[in-house]
Amino acid sequence: MKPVLTKFILFILMITSGCRHSVPPEENDPGDLNYTNELSLTQQWFNGKWKLTSVTAMNPTLTVPNVQLVVGNNQIIVIRDEKQTDRVSFELSKIRSGFQLTTDAQPGEDNWYVRNPSLQVSSNRLLLQTAGSESSTFRFKRME
Repeated sequence: MKPVLTKFILFILMITSGCRHSVPPEENDPGDLNYTNELSLTQQWFNGKWKLTSVTAMNPTLTVPNVQLVVGNNQIIVIRDEKQTDRVSFELSKIRSGFQLTTDAQPGEDNWYVRNPSLQVSSNRLLLQTAGSESSTFRFKRME
């Protein structure tokens, strides 16, 4: 009985680990991954220009889209393929596992990363993670 249970658990682990697809970063540079736990530092570091470097999602993505976020004055401008596709207002709040980015983003084709994700930020790296059935992780690097 014990070997059957062990094989079943291993089977379940293999299935769940194989369900995610990751697009590798443009660079292998891990950057500064010391994410802050302070709200004031998060607000300070979040401002700036960010470039999407990798995506981990349930649905396979063949390439990382050419996306930039320009953050300032409590607004995020979303730029895809050098065209502005959205502008949203936001607020940051502390949650148990980091920070919550709450935006007024309306559902759209090119703004999935700014629809109320959790957020972690370091001086030059940004991690946005959406929740729910279509959970995804978006990694950005600072451009400026």
